[in-house]
Parts: sequence; structure tokens; C-alpha cells
Amino acid sequence: MGLFAQWRGMVLAQGHRLGAALGRAEEPDDPSEPTPSLNRLDALVEGFTAGQPVRWSMAGQPRPLPGPVDVVAYRIIEEALTNARRHAPGAPVGVRLRYDAAGITIEVRDEGAGPAPAGGGTQAAGRGLPGVRRRAERLGGTFSAGPRAGGGFTVRAVLPAPEEMVE
Repeated sequence: MGLFAQWRGMVLAQGHRLGAALGRAEEPDDPSEPTPSLNRLDALVEGFTAGQPVRWSMAGQPRPLPGPVDVVAYRIIEEALTNARRHAPGAPVGVRLRYDAAGITIEVRDEGAGPAPAGGGTQAAGRGLPGVRRRAERLGGTFSAGPRAGGGFTVRAVLPAPEEMVE
């Protein structure tokens, strides 16, 4: 019984690491909601435009993306818009998508006054930007997020989706 109590304590204390090791670092998407997809980008952006100007642009030849890439791209934009609303309310936000032969680049920039004060706005591991970073990296992509020199904040991700890889 003592070993079980030790094991239980370890799982409770280190459960987030165990979940990540098993490939389940964040909660699954709600099955009652429509599947996240860049096909729904207009609706996503529209949901954030009340009180906050959001514009988006696209470069390159848009094409269907593999399911996991499509979902992660949507989630990255969703999280970046959520953070812009929270940390730069009312500031203009730009969303840029660029398709190329190797995949898609996503950039979300807000024009906020500057970086958040030190110690503010932290989120639990597995949520927010750390969660979408893990999702992007699991696909073999890159992810960066941080304050811009002149003020504001940029979230950028490059996700691999070679043209021949489309489902």
C-alpha cells in the first residue's frame, strides 16, 4: 500500500509530464463543436472584431491542408487573437497567412502599447501559447511569440505541409 501511495503522489505531482510523454499534452477538442479549420477563419476573425479591429490577408496559393496542420493553424490564430484581446484590448490586429510549396506561415501581430508587465499574464503549462507551441512542434513546425521592438506582440508559426502531402 505504501508503494501505491508513493506512485499516486508522483502521478499527481508529475501528471502533466506523463500526459505529454503519452502524447496528450492538452485537452482534446470538444466533439460537439465544428472541427477547427482555416475554412472557418472568417467566422473566427468576425468573433473577435467587436471592439478590436482585426484584418487578415493571404499570400500564395491557398490549398487544403492535412487535417492536423489545418487544426493547429486555426488554434494558433485563435490563441493569438484571444491574447491580443486580453493584453491589447482595442489595438488593431493583423493576421497573415502565407502558403508556399513547403507549407504555411502564420503571423498574428497586435499593435498594443508594449509588453505586459513582468510577472503578469502567465498561464498554466499546457494552456495558451505553450500549448500551441507544442502542437506546432509535434508537426515538425516552428513557433515563436514575443514583444516587438516598437510595441505590440507577434505570434509566428511555420507549419510543414508540402503540396504532395495534402490528404
